Amino acid sequence: MQLSLSENIKKYRKEMGLTQEELAEAFGITIGAVSKWESGSTIPDIMTLIELADFFNISVDVLLGYSISSKSVDDIKQKINTLLKEARYDEAISETGKALIRYPANFKIVLEAAKTYNVITAACGYKKYLEKTISLYESALRLISQNTDPDVDEFSIRLCIAELKSQNNPEEALAEFKKINYMGIADFNIAKILMDMDRYDESMDRFTRVLVSILIKSLQYSSTMAIALIKTDKKSNLQEARDIIDWCLKIYDATTDNNVSYLTKMQAVLLILKGMVLSCLGDYSSMRICIDDAYKLARKFDKAPVNGLAGKIRFWHAFEDYKPMIYDELGPGAVQSIDSLFSQEPNPINPLPEKILKKMDPAEKYWNEIKTAK
Repeated sequence: MQLSLSENIKKYRKEMGLTQEELAEAFGITIGAVSKWESGSTIPDIMTLIELADFFNISVDVLLGYSISSKSVDDIKQKINTLLKEARYDEAISETGKALIRYPANFKIVLEAAKTYNVITAACGYKKYLEKTISLYESALRLISQNTDPDVDEFSIRLCIAELKSQNNPEEALAEFKKINYMGIADFNIAKILMDMDRYDESMDRFTRVLVSILIKSLQYSSTMAIALIKTDKKSNLQEARDIIDWCLKIYDATTDNNVSYLTKMQAVLLILKGMVLSCLGDYSSMRICIDDAYKLARKFDKAPVNGLAGKIRFWHAFEDYKPMIYDELGPGAVQSIDSLFSQEPNPINPLPEKILKKMDPAEKYWNEIKTAK
């Protein structure tokens, strides 16, 4: 144990970027004392061990060279989760308390404790545990260097902290959400807090940003999912691809106000994609209607192209400084974008299989016919 302890003191000191002199100064002892700890010739007393463990943000067990096994963690988590499922909340709190006493600086235990208190707070409305829950998540954040779970990261923990703070401290919650608002991911939470604080103009500005995100993501989802379904070349999946595209078109139809915007171009592209699906299904009559509608929209866009949405769609309440410009890999014009879609230019690495492209030939042929005729 002594050998492991001496190595751990040196290891964690170096991880913090401290010299022996700086560690000695932090604890009010001599450099010689630290040197003896790290050489293994002496060991700290029990109180100093506890202080060192706290200083290094680890448990005493870890500092001494013991470690809590994965099985032990899993056993603790399973026991607590069973108690939570059975609504035995007092017992769950008791088991959580025991685990924290034994492993006060173990990331997995602290995070599990935070989740436990969070569940109980939500299930029972026990606001008395709110600060405790926040404190545990903040402790987990300080220990995150121990984390090995790919499904857990700093963002997910900060999100929990911000959501909890929104219940009784909106100003702090607002600050927390702004810290983690990468690419607008927390805009909805920010909008809701601003609304609850009666800051309506700011709230509606954020809600507008959420709307833009929904429009972009619905396009990404519907088009990419449709292509994945098309590649299977199964009739049921082709029908589903058609329905997914219709779903996105309905969102766009409900949002556009007939002004030319980036949505106009995307509506044209989606209609062509639907036409390609209908061609695969052998529904050539519906295919031609789709392509006719797409051509009209494409021409409308190309007469006055606008790669943005600001003030061009319904439900727009953004401030003047928010003018999102949206671009894609298909091309600047709508007609050009549709040509690129047929030629598979945006997907040179992973094009559609040849047998599927052959089924789409009628759609491409009709598109070229109406372009030439008009």
